[in-house]
Amino acid sequence: MGDFLPILWYFLLVLSITPFIILDGADLGIGLLSINVNESRRSAMLAAIGPVWYANETWLVVAGATLFGAFPVAYGFILSSLYVPVMMLLFGLIFRAVSMEFRRHSERPRFWDIFLGIGCLLAVLGQGFIFGGLFSNLRIEEGLFIGGAWDWLNPVSMLMAVGVMAACSMLGAAQLVRKMGKTAQVQNRRLLTGSASVGVALFVAVTAVVLTGHAPVSPLWTKPPQVYLVPLFLVVTLIGLAMVLVTSAAGKNDRAPYIWSVVVFLSTTVATISGIFPYFVPFSLPIVDAVSPQSSLIFMLFGAGIILPLIVVYNIYIHRVFDRKVPAKNAEEQY
Repeated sequence: MGDFLPILWYFLLVLSITPFIILDGADLGIGLLSINVNESRRSAMLAAIGPVWYANETWLVVAGATLFGAFPVAYGFILSSLYVPVMMLLFGLIFRAVSMEFRRHSERPRFWDIFLGIGCLLAVLGQGFIFGGLFSNLRIEEGLFIGGAWDWLNPVSMLMAVGVMAACSMLGAAQLVRKMGKTAQVQNRRLLTGSASVGVALFVAVTAVVLTGHAPVSPLWTKPPQVYLVPLFLVVTLIGLAMVLVTSAAGKNDRAPYIWSVVVFLSTTVATISGIFPYFVPFSLPIVDAVSPQSSLIFMLFGAGIILPLIVVYNIYIHRVFDRKVPAKNAEEQY
């Protein structure tokens, strides 16, 4: 089957990571936006997340299992070269989960609210540094990472981390616009406009850094097919950001800003993946060199054929059941 199975499993890996980034990105963004608000509004904002964040995290489990089973070389590389940001992501999710549960029953909810904000911030920055690290031309020899523990920390990765934080805030604000009642829409749309404006500025900055050759992956963007695909999806991303601002200002459709925010995330993901293809880690680890033996890939397809449809059905069901507006005055009870 040649390169077909490695590319198929790479596609399945991207297919499992993308829903986590989008769905849980909105939850984490709401957590970030809830840090500096009063208690009643915070309860209303967290009620917009409701129980769906449990389902959203299932995609990270699927992605981790896919990475471990199908790409053991890449799994070992990521854990060794990006150990710190991976731990930031995991501990951030743990803090978020514990805080969401304990704040409802504590006599001092503000204590857990602080941990909730810290957890969301760690998780978002961890994701940003992971993506930034993969763009940092980390050193690999014979499949092993030979660099230092902090090689991922550089200006490009820091810029990408801030960009991910702004993007999650934008998606979270768009989710609030979609889920909350009219009484809170002025504040929600103000948050959405602010975060989207920051997102536009950071998008232009990151794109300029790569296009001017100041990023390790810049040489890839000058060759086919990247020279055609990446600019196309970057234009789609820019259009999506502009439409988020337009629909937010118009205030006529509560779902439109969220839909355009998802378009921004999807187009950015496609631009990122196509920008480093066919490498798993640019210039160091091609996709075809990171996979398990062909027999293992074939065997795992049977499990994926069962698990992935179940996860998709479960997530669709959960989101349909809890796809309703959250009145601010009843937020605590609904949460």
